[in-house]
Amino acid sequence: MTRLTARAYRGERPQPGESAIRPLPVRLSALDIWAFILPAVSFAQVAVVGQLFVSELLMLVMLPWLWSVRDRPPLPRWFVVLWAGWLLSQVVTDIVVGSAFEDFARGWAAIMFTLTDFAAILVLAATPRRARLFALGLATGGILGYFIAPSIFAAAYPWKFAFGLPVAFVLAAILSGSIGNRLSLLSAGVFLFFGGLNLLLGFRNLGGISLLTAGYLLLSAFAGRRQAVLEWSIRRTTAGLLLLAIGVVGTLQLYDVAASQGLLGSGAQAEYESQSGALGVLIGGRQEILASSQAVIDSPILGHGSWAKDPKYIDVLAQQLNDLGYVATTDLYGSDLIPTHSFVMGSWVWAGFLGAVFWLGVLGVAVWLLANVYMFRLELAPLVVFFAMFLLWNIAFSPYGSGARMLACYGLVLCLLGLRQMRRYGADHPALRPAIWASRPPRRASWGWGGGPAAGRDGRPASDRTGGDA
Repeated sequence: MTRLTARAYRGERPQPGESAIRPLPVRLSALDIWAFILPAVSFAQVAVVGQLFVSELLMLVMLPWLWSVRDRPPLPRWFVVLWAGWLLSQVVTDIVVGSAFEDFARGWAAIMFTLTDFAAILVLAATPRRARLFALGLATGGILGYFIAPSIFAAAYPWKFAFGLPVAFVLAAILSGSIGNRLSLLSAGVFLFFGGLNLLLGFRNLGGISLLTAGYLLLSAFAGRRQAVLEWSIRRTTAGLLLLAIGVVGTLQLYDVAASQGLLGSGAQAEYESQSGALGVLIGGRQEILASSQAVIDSPILGHGSWAKDPKYIDVLAQQLNDLGYVATTDLYGSDLIPTHSFVMGSWVWAGFLGAVFWLGVLGVAVWLLANVYMFRLELAPLVVFFAMFLLWNIAFSPYGSGARMLACYGLVLCLLGLRQMRRYGADHPALRPAIWASRPPRRASWGWGGGPAAGRDGRPASDRTGGDA
């Protein structure tokens, strides 16, 4: 009897007469290797105009080679336009306010490296396999950094500042492979358990992000489809946004109840009570927004300059905390820097309105992805959804320090990759080509998710279409 060989599909039919099943060997390319190595050495820093990561300098040097790669995703034009506005606004602001050289040099360098980091990661994580390798590299870098060059916070709180995020990255990468694809409920269950664990260990933001990811993946497991092309409608997108908002509010309420009743331990209960006030525990845990919002009100168009300093905003913060019934944290004092703890608010305070517009544009991409990806059951969903949630949190509530640049750029690249992957369900799917980011036909445009002359008809690089690098 003639037997057929089971093999990975490469565009040809299985040949009769072969008696053994031969698995397709995994062949690593140079891009695969660098996609892991560069984030894995991200803990190493050098002092050049502030603290720069070795991986950022390597990506800058390697950028000409990376951009010579065949079928690389093109740089989205909306990103370049918003980034140029951010840089221009920062330069004008620093000239007007007379920022010191050491301040504006670091401020301008941070914006410049945002572009070069994003441009490099856009190529390095352009395929599902390299995206997973990059996440594993980030996890490796986090662990190595703890043992080789731990921060003072990591020494005191190892789970929160050393091990928590690397474990999350590994889980997201592993669950985005074939296991998570076959067992869609497994991913939701793992993130549900991981979120609860982080709340018990005091890592509240990672716990909340993980719980939101779990709920989103659970919804996608029941609502998503593998092959059928869905007709997009405003109703479905609105439903996605509404469910996302309900998930955020529900997670906050769940934490309020659990922490206030002591279900997360006495330490969490004491922290919750110390951060409770008129505007809730979310503002109590990110008190800097009270000062940064006043700084924005005082100068809404141009900012206060790179590394903006003005001691009066410390006094403003102290007074507002007292009026709203919050306990002021001691680490807000001893510095003249205007308190900011947010990508968008920090950029607005430093660079002005166009600095905020840049991050609002990035936020819009992440929100658009989350408003639509639940309709599809994507293999890469755990990784994409987790980092989209993580990016949203950081834009709203995390400072844009040197360590955040690579994570932010990688999160945006994953959002764009997720949009490209969704296009597999139909090149003309209206939900995947919003008019605000595309003014040309989607097969030629590169405004939103990397479609362009170098990409195929479905908006994916050739390596994605053949499966050779997926």
